[in-house]
Amino acid sequence: MKKIQLLSIVSIAFLFVFSFSSCSKDDPIPEIDQEEYDAAELVFAHGDITDGKFVESGETTKITFSPDGKATPSHTHLTEGESYRLKVTLYHDGESINQEIIDAGAEHQFFFVGAPEGVFDYSYEDQQIGLTGILTVTGHSDDAFDWNIVLRHGLNKNHAAAQEWDNANYAQAGGADDVNVTTELHVTTSGGHDH
Repeated sequence: MKKIQLLSIVSIAFLFVFSFSSCSKDDPIPEIDQEEYDAAELVFAHGDITDGKFVESGETTKITFSPDGKATPSHTHLTEGESYRLKVTLYHDGESINQEIIDAGAEHQFFFVGAPEGVFDYSYEDQQIGLTGILTVTGHSDDAFDWNIVLRHGLNKNHAAAQEWDNANYAQAGGADDVNVTTELHVTTSGGHDH
């Protein structure tokens, strides 16, 4: 009788250990999205290009985005003939996650689409990522327009659709959006604007 009880206890213990280890192996470990953001910020740092280098003047215009994509302010003016260093910062719990994007730079690229043709010229300063770049205002727009800021993850940067910073067909280069927000811009002549 004692042998049967001992055998039963050993069997139950073995079954418990086997079941516990099976659960641990089969349960997937949730992957943490390292680029998950809950706020974004665009800073247009005014400056001039001198001897081929951009020198900031100290004057800035800032747009912030909430987790639901709402832009503050909702309407921003830029001026024809001016140059800006465009800086993008993504935040999670109040901390910048830009370094994670830089570390995986081959997998990320910003696109800036929606401006009327001939209004902007842009060049990446960070190996075709877009966290920093020089935006030159080469024209003006009669009306405000929606400017779409997209961070693409896992794209093929050698694809033709990834060669232009403002390619509306950027999705053809593959990947998925990490960021897709829109703000309203109005590009005015140097004479100013009344609203």
